Amino acid sequence: MSEIKNGLVLRSYQVLKTIRNFGAYTRDEINSMLDLFVKEQAHTLKSFLDERHDGAGLQFLQDILGKHVIEAVEAKDKGKKVVMIPFNFPPEVINAFDNAVPFTTEVVTTTGTLALAHQGEPYWDFAVSLGIPDFVCSANTIALGSILLSTQAREFVPDMMISAAPGSCDANSKIHEFVSEYLGIPEIILDKTGESARDFELYRRLFHKMFSKLEAELGEVDEDRLIKTIEKCNEATELYWELYELKKNSPCPVPNMFTLMSYGTRFTMWGRDEAIEMFQKFIEVAEKRLRKGEYPAEKEIARSLWVYTGYYIDLFEFWLWLEDNGISYLNDLLNSQVLKEMHEVSTKEEAIDALANNAWNYVMTRQMGAENMGLKWVEDTLHLVKDLNANCAVYSGHHACKQSQSVFRILRDELTKEGIPVLRLDGDCWNRRITPISVLHSKRQEEEAKRLILCYSQEPM
Repeated sequence: MSEIKNGLVLRSYQVLKTIRNFGAYTRDEINSMLDLFVKEQAHTLKSFLDERHDGAGLQFLQDILGKHVIEAVEAKDKGKKVVMIPFNFPPEVINAFDNAVPFTTEVVTTTGTLALAHQGEPYWDFAVSLGIPDFVCSANTIALGSILLSTQAREFVPDMMISAAPGSCDANSKIHEFVSEYLGIPEIILDKTGESARDFELYRRLFHKMFSKLEAELGEVDEDRLIKTIEKCNEATELYWELYELKKNSPCPVPNMFTLMSYGTRFTMWGRDEAIEMFQKFIEVAEKRLRKGEYPAEKEIARSLWVYTGYYIDLFEFWLWLEDNGISYLNDLLNSQVLKEMHEVSTKEEAIDALANNAWNYVMTRQMGAENMGLKWVEDTLHLVKDLNANCAVYSGHHACKQSQSVFRILRDELTKEGIPVLRLDGDCWNRRITPISVLHSKRQEEEAKRLILCYSQEPM
């Protein structure tokens, strides 16, 4: 196990504080600066600061990711509480309270994987050394393993947790429950049952109860602030769909990394001005590229839809590498179907109903928590394939997600009937020891991808 002196959050905090001081830079200055970082950090910065992103990457690091981690670590000094949430719970619920900040487990794991030497490995090893089984999900376990170091005063600790994953991501739920018990942090659980109108009515009532418990911990929410939060969600949602429409152009003018940054924003800053400004920047950059016809490769060979998640162990060698080789990364599960409706609200009751609706439509809750997961996954994926004119699909399976593994064959069969080839990759999206990037670049994977695309495409490559 690699030696660690402090937790992932505290170490990431120092890195992001440094990045917040970055100003206007030249290409030479960036290259000189990158020499100061270890390879993992240099690749991360190189990816976000790439010229094709035209400043959007730095804005994301400073105003989205940076603020998310820095505000959480500094919250107690400002009299605020930190509420840990999973990636299938709307952060705007917490952002609506003026004395609380959200802390999204999977975002923090990804931050550590991207920002630190040794990535998330030491914290995964620490969690497993305590007896946590190695078949749980690294997306949650890396951050939560690090939080356990707070018993030794070597890590930041949240004030409370919300669990919204029972039934849709059980590995997520169990590791949160373990940490809640281990550290004595209060946890509020939000359950979902079926998919009918009656089930939603039950979910809505449970959501209101959950909200009341939050208010018992944080104090009553200000009604005007809550309504304003919903209005900001609506504005960001409109921009999200504007960016989505731009992806329908070929070659795709929206850089691959914008998909990752989109849901990084969704999972942290929704309901705040930072999310609106971030999406305005995404659109500005994408429209500019569309007007100029910019695309990094000679031509767009594949328009890929990732039906599960991407990989977060080396952005430069994955997201940028795909684009440089003519493979557009249009969307993935984490960026799909999470924003369905605008909400006109004028009372606190209506605003909480709107939040319940947002939570109900999170893709992990909607698909993995469906009564028939295979059917719902197929339905959503086929819609996206056709709407975005994707010509291939990729499944990057995670060993911990038995739910998706168990029905992947159904999804592949249905997409194949529609003439969409599906490449299956296995591994761990947050742990490079299981699927190093070199494996994704291997000749065997490359040949398999080409064979599938050639087999189905109308025109030869």
